[in-house]
Amino acid sequence: MDSNSPVSPETLQSDLALELEQLKHELQIAEGKIMQLELALLQSRDFAIGAAAEAGEAPAYRARYVESERKLGDANEHIKSHLAHIARLEQALADLLKFEKINKDLRTQIETLHNSATWRIGRKVMLPIRIIKRIVK
Repeated sequence: MDSNSPVSPETLQSDLALELEQLKHELQIAEGKIMQLELALLQSRDFAIGAAAEAGEAPAYRARYVESERKLGDANEHIKSHLAHIARLEQALADLLKFEKINKDLRTQIETLHNSATWRIGRKVMLPIRIIKRIVK
């Protein structure tokens, strides 16, 4: 608009109405941007609060981690101890099986000896002497 030329009130009113509509539109856009910025600010604040809470919990998490590492070490030592005990038991079982075979062989030899003719003859010859020994006692 030129300030030197006369303007009709209707034109001026329509120009002002148009300018008012533009300003209303710009105001709505500005309010939308303000709402977006407020939302971003709230999200940033929430994130900062969460990060501070996490930072506060970090020592507790670290302590839990250290405790779990200690328990893991204890469990591994316990497992090693059990494995060593199992190895000792297996060795003892192998030794017992060897002794069982030796005992079985010795029993077989004793049975063979008792069934031999020499043993039976000696037993019959010694029977009267055993009876006399019992009577004397």
